Amino acid sequence: MKITATVLILLAINFILSGCSWDKSQPNVEIIQNMMDQPSVKPQEYDDFFEDGAGGARVPPDHTVPVGFTPYAYAKNPDGAKNNKNPYAGNMSPEVLLVGQKYFETNCAVCHGHHLQSDTPVADKMPVKPPHLGSDKIKGWADGQIYHVITMGQGVMGPYASHVPEQYRWQVVNYIRFLQKNGN
Repeated sequence: MKITATVLILLAINFILSGCSWDKSQPNVEIIQNMMDQPSVKPQEYDDFFEDGAGGARVPPDHTVPVGFTPYAYAKNPDGAKNNKNPYAGNMSPEVLLVGQKYFETNCAVCHGHHLQSDTPVADKMPVKPPHLGSDKIKGWADGQIYHVITMGQGVMGPYASHVPEQYRWQVVNYIRFLQKNGN
């Protein structure tokens, strides 16, 4: 009798452990279904629970503010943006310039070019050409004005506030200033 009970216990332990895999490249055996792939609402998927049918792409309630969010003070006052002070003003350290270069080349160089000339294949096809960032007009702008255009967009250029953090936008301004000083 004890041998039968021992064998049954060992078989149960073996059965339970057979669902576990020490090899992380292989998926586990799912005893309870839908644990690995949960039936959740995907973004832009229809959901009949709401009147408008919008599933995962719900608009936040009015007047809500994300944690850690600081509203941009000059969003409705582009003329006041000149007074916005660059926290990295004059800082041309390699750390600041490398971050600015990274974000400039990722987001800006496609239209404005790597040397601020706006001579890219994308810019050539645009009905309204992006400005030459090395021009005297742009050199005369305050850092806050350049930051404002990056943040809010201008003309056919969209805003970059949602996917480039504030400190990196300021570092892009410094990188543009660096290129302007070096004859670009």
